[in-house]
Amino acid sequence: MSAQQEGAHWSTLDDLEPTDNELHQNITQVIETANFECLQDIAVFARGVEFAKAGTAVIDTKSFTFGWNNVVFKITFSDGIIWIARICHALKQGNENIEADRKSMLSEIATLRTLRRRTTIPVPDVFAFEASASNDFGYPYMLMEYLEGKPLGTSMAHGVPVKHHPQVAKQLAEVLFQLQNLSFDKLGRIWCGESCDESPEIIPYEDAEPTAAPMETSLEWFYKHRQEQNRKALEVHAQDPEWRTACWILKSAMAQIIIEDRMYGPFPLCHFDLHYGNLLFDDEYNLTGVLDWSGAGTAPLERLAVTPEFITFPGITDEENQVILDYRGLVRDILQDLEAQSRESASSSGSKTALSAILGTSRADITHRCTYSFPHRAFWDGRLVAKLLYKDTVSWEQLVAMYGGSEVY
Repeated sequence: MSAQQEGAHWSTLDDLEPTDNELHQNITQVIETANFECLQDIAVFARGVEFAKAGTAVIDTKSFTFGWNNVVFKITFSDGIIWIARICHALKQGNENIEADRKSMLSEIATLRTLRRRTTIPVPDVFAFEASASNDFGYPYMLMEYLEGKPLGTSMAHGVPVKHHPQVAKQLAEVLFQLQNLSFDKLGRIWCGESCDESPEIIPYEDAEPTAAPMETSLEWFYKHRQEQNRKALEVHAQDPEWRTACWILKSAMAQIIIEDRMYGPFPLCHFDLHYGNLLFDDEYNLTGVLDWSGAGTAPLERLAVTPEFITFPGITDEENQVILDYRGLVRDILQDLEAQSRESASSSGSKTALSAILGTSRADITHRCTYSFPHRAFWDGRLVAKLLYKDTVSWEQLVAMYGGSEVY
């Protein structure tokens, strides 16, 4: 997770955990050792020759917002313009890790620039960057556009007044529609060269083995992800028949996810964590920013339908879940209209399965539980998927008796 900008809680060092906390130590080290005067000069020159003749910039290191990997400071220019400086505080050791982090940052910048060129999705502009720590400032950084707005405190369905649901649903549908159309013929990350100014191409995901063949189908993509999650889950629960059953169900559910006419693409750009915490809104509920594109890449269309904004929860009331279902229905209907208009304007006689055909279906719910998950949640997600697959025809106890001793991988 990368740090957010405006709207996230701006903190001081006193707001963090005690000094033995790694996050506190990392941010303190940035504040104490980074050459902020150098970064201020870089920001001034990034504004252009005319501004650099007399303009100045100030970075206030006493106030910041942060994430697991980055810390964000405001840059205030002498003419009142504000940028943000996003600095990587979680520097990894080892040449392979350093190179992976460098390439990951360059891919994120390439993604942002591709989005700005090819869509109207509100993402921040990147004015200057250095992807390695081997620079005069001392850390990898991005100087970025400051987006107005703030994130909601909870999901869109519950955090936005119902009278504004159609407006917010339309904006989310437009984001999904544009991502659906920003598609490529390969699975991986966007790359625009070392300077991030070339035409986009797709390179392997960060965690891909150097010698592994590139994934070519949605089936490979989902299978690889699920098997990695199952391995991690069973490292702790290898002898537990219920956990083995849950992992087996999550693996076997792949057959219920794949859409045949989308197996070989095209593959849309996917945010992977598109929820209220990464969306900025103004006071009138206009969408002003979509943040945190670190780790974004192309993915199967089925995965684009996955967001916690659309999922119901067993632990809340039927009335609370119905609000989510109603909001999801609004987004789906608007998206369906956008897709229909696009087909008409393209005069296309035939088309592949569209995103709106997936939203709100049991396929989307199964995909969510199988992919938007963590190893420590495999048992509970497996039980939920079993309910979606078998309804009341097969009990959990019957499934455990049948598959509790199965080889999962």
